[in-house]
Amino acid sequence: EGLLEVEGYVRGLDLSAERLLHVPGLGDFAIESAAVVADPLRPRRGGGTAASAAGSSMEVEGGVMECDGAGMEFDEAGGGAGGGGQRLLSARRVMDREYEAEPDSLAGEQTWPTEAELAAARPAPPGARGDDDDYQRGWTGALDAESDAEGESDGEGGAAMGQAMGGYSDDDEAMDADEEAAAEEDDGAARRAYLQQRAARDEDAKFPDEVDTPVDVAARVRFARYRGLASLKSSPWHPRENLPPEYGRVFHFEHWPTLQRQALKEQAVDEPPEGRAPAGSYVRLQLRVPRRFVELYGAEGGVGQAGEAAAPLVLSSLNTHENRLAVLHFTLSLTAAAEAAELVLRGKAPLVLQAGFRRYAARPIFSEDNRRSTKHKLERFVQPGRQVVATVYAPAMYAPCPLLAFLPDGEALRATPQLAGLPVASGALLSVDADRIILKRILLTGAPFRCHKKKASVRWMFFSPDDVRWFKPVELHTKFGRKGHIRSSLGTHGYMKCYFDGTMQQHDTVCMSLYKRAFPKWSGPFSYECE
Repeated sequence: EGLLEVEGYVRGLDLSAERLLHVPGLGDFAIESAAVVADPLRPRRGGGTAASAAGSSMEVEGGVMECDGAGMEFDEAGGGAGGGGQRLLSARRVMDREYEAEPDSLAGEQTWPTEAELAAARPAPPGARGDDDDYQRGWTGALDAESDAEGESDGEGGAAMGQAMGGYSDDDEAMDADEEAAAEEDDGAARRAYLQQRAARDEDAKFPDEVDTPVDVAARVRFARYRGLASLKSSPWHPRENLPPEYGRVFHFEHWPTLQRQALKEQAVDEPPEGRAPAGSYVRLQLRVPRRFVELYGAEGGVGQAGEAAAPLVLSSLNTHENRLAVLHFTLSLTAAAEAAELVLRGKAPLVLQAGFRRYAARPIFSEDNRRSTKHKLERFVQPGRQVVATVYAPAMYAPCPLLAFLPDGEALRATPQLAGLPVASGALLSVDADRIILKRILLTGAPFRCHKKKASVRWMFFSPDDVRWFKPVELHTKFGRKGHIRSSLGTHGYMKCYFDGTMQQHDTVCMSLYKRAFPKWSGPFSYECE
């Protein structure tokens, strides 16, 4: 680590040493020391500015106020005629940098496997298969002989190549041609992948959530994690049921807007005016940052010897609970440039998110923007002209918090190079809520081949009588608005007798909706590196 020293103006709210400062691209860091200094651009009574007066950059009325990790100190050497000072910063309570919560290993209520179960789960050692020993030895001997032959041929070929290398000269044009051919092949592969994703997006728009029942696997096994719901809006689903282990590492907040208002009020009361740097003041701060800061911003700021001005560095102070990892939800919609380029944005695709003052890489999942329900359907793609909700694991943030999404280097950017450096989606922070239920829906479809008033015989939804009996309690519906249920299995090929609340038509489609809860993709410890 190195010591970073910055100077600048305080904007927005007052600055406190108790709070962490966010350095873009690196993370959040505690303030080592801080001082209010004279404004170098403020005119003085005798003419000129404070920057032109020698030795006056650290002078204020009454001296220089400094705060380090041990407490508050007052520098008498820089004092003026006032002989006293105002307390600037108080570091008695510094925010911690523990983003993740401590997971409870007993929260899952799982028992440790016994020694017998572990021994049964271990793979059998080579040669311990009994009847298959001769067969296994035959394969092993053939593979060993083949590997020995390959080794001998490689040795001969390597010697011959070594002899020929003495008279071989590199051909730059041939190498360039090979590189261009490889680049064209990569671009072609990226283009083919893009066309496949676009076809999948169009199919999802025409036939949302429809899947084919596998023929070789039982439906009760393939869809064992799904369940049926009578109503997506009113059917109960507990938000703390069957949570993944990653949810033990995030913080759960009951009601984020109320907590935000309460935290802002407590900050204004608990931090007295004499313990803060007021907005508009000019301060000098010192932080301990990694050496990677030099790679991102350089060793010196301001105007260099060549006269080129460095980009301004904006440090943001964190509010209460903004140093906690949580589940964030953002409203999101494609930009005009992304729609013109026909960008395909799929769920869990890598994106670079600029959320407020934070920038990080994430793989968000998308769900419908429905404010009137406690359960929200997963969206596999961001359809053009529609607004969705993106969910990610990230540090909590206060609203309002705008969001911009960019494409990282990869196949998506190679397929749409015109979007390089441009935001592909925009939105804002919706909520910080780990209990928001996102359900992935699948739609099993069948065709009625015999109808009589309210009765119908349906085929091609299942291919086994056991599957028909397994999914018998789940309610059916049709694309023409009829509702019904399974009465019994018919035959041995998965046909079934169904009963509906109205007259069935031969060209209708019978559907069954199944749901399971979806969670954001966990990519390990949170990091601000976007490469």
